[in-house]
Amino acid sequence: MLSLLSFVAVAGLESTVSGRVSLSNGKPASEAIVTLTGAGKSHPLPKAMVDQRDRTFIPHVSVVTVGTRVDFPNNDTVFHNVFTEFHSSKFDLGMYAKGTSQHQTFNRPGLAVIMCSVHPDMGAYIMVVDTPYFAVTDRSGRYVIKNVPAGKYKVDVWHESGAKATQSYDVSGETRLDIPIRK
Repeated sequence: MLSLLSFVAVAGLESTVSGRVSLSNGKPASEAIVTLTGAGKSHPLPKAMVDQRDRTFIPHVSVVTVGTRVDFPNNDTVFHNVFTEFHSSKFDLGMYAKGTSQHQTFNRPGLAVIMCSVHPDMGAYIMVVDTPYFAVTDRSGRYVIKNVPAGKYKVDVWHESGAKATQSYDVSGETRLDIPIRK
């Protein structure tokens, strides 16, 4: 359920939608993904990257639009392998050494869970969306989505814990949406 804390209508202007996402225990939902769908289709992002350093994927959570190529450089001191099963089609970029890079283009919306077969504790999430309106929350659960035209939107929130929320909302003017999410 969404709770609207403040709403100021400014006719004819694009909006900024912002707020805070919180878990059911009231704690901030860090690295939650917030998307608004309903107006406008996305275009592939010019550039996206998930780096590998210190046996970690960086960033841990990211969002790309349909058709975006994501580069996976290995800037670690060891070999890595990047793979996933994404919408029943798998990709496996194979083993590659420090200083080299592989890439994958994501052509369908959905969640890709990225893993390394060499280091089973490595993991990352890439959400592929077909909307230009999205954000990943910061450590305090805050997000900002700019340049949103007025209109009716489906607001979706996803968090790696399994918590999520979905609701329709009319956006007009500067809008603040604080969103609690539950499993």
